[in-house]
Amino acid sequence: MKHLYFVSNNLVSKINVVHLKDTTYKEARKMTTLSSKGEENAASLITLEVLDNVEVVYTSKYLCALDTGKYIAEQKRIDLVIDERLNERVVGELGSNEFRYLKGMQEHDFNFKLQDGESINDVQKRMEDFLLDILLSPEKNILIVTHNIALLSLLAKYCNKGYNLYDRLILDYYDEVIFDGTFHEMDLIEFVYDEDKCVGFRRIM
Repeated sequence: MKHLYFVSNNLVSKINVVHLKDTTYKEARKMTTLSSKGEENAASLITLEVLDNVEVVYTSKYLCALDTGKYIAEQKRIDLVIDERLNERVVGELGSNEFRYLKGMQEHDFNFKLQDGESINDVQKRMEDFLLDILLSPEKNILIVTHNIALLSLLAKYCNKGYNLYDRLILDYYDEVIFDGTFHEMDLIEFVYDEDKCVGFRRIM
């Protein structure tokens, strides 16, 4: 059995960080730090019994993901491995639109994307590529730090899709709601594989 623990720490700092004029928005997003509460939530991962046997931590290139994975990596003295396939969805050119416009469109059409951006299906493809490589690794218990839309894209492969009264996307697996239309402070989902076949997953938090 192989246990993969996907975590998305969604509490990032709201501080307005001023970047150099030649820093792109995409680059600036990667440098966003966790909020103080996000740091607390990241540190709390070391107290979870289900993560006691984690052998390696994979993380996206984003600073908030690295800061989430560092606590367990330091405590267990294990490797922290950066893989850019775990990065958050590339937004693209929003123009005069707001993030909620993009989120709403993509929740209803997994192929929708903005100019220079990624669709849900685009993100799902690279997440699946990462997953296939991980299944070939010798470790049996792996913590994977990614981001909310990236995690949602992977869950969409396995779950039934529906919408709530507010027309927000809901994903369920055998009648258990895995994604309820809201991103929580931190999402932690366990994937269980047996001989490279997914035999189930569950929401831990």
